[in-house]
Amino acid sequence: MVSALSIGVSALQAANTRLSVTADNIVNANNRVPLDPEGGYTGYTPRDVVDVSTGSGVRATTRPVDPPYQAVPDGRGGTEAFPNVDLAEQMVNLGTASRAYESATAVIRTADEMQETLLDTIG
Repeated sequence: MVSALSIGVSALQAANTRLSVTADNIVNANNRVPLDPEGGYTGYTPRDVVDVSTGSGVRATTRPVDPPYQAVPDGRGGTEAFPNVDLAEQMVNLGTASRAYESATAVIRTADEMQETLLDTIG
């Protein structure tokens, strides 16, 4: 039972990480900064979430998107950059996080019901 609860809780934490990273990416998607050829890119670096299976659940890790920006002309003869964020992909990530929350809560609820049934049977 503890194992099922651990799996459910870890899935909730992973979904929370996915949701937080996705929200950061969406909020910063339109932050344009001047692109200095000598100084490089100094703007927001978007991140991806990768779920890694552990012995007792799942752990979400983040990694920077490569390349982190897209360069565009600024209309004044220079270049500016904005984060390499695909908003359609971010919307899919929001849906994925939502479904992951639902699934994880179902696992926790089922584990709790199983434990309750076991305790009623024993005691």
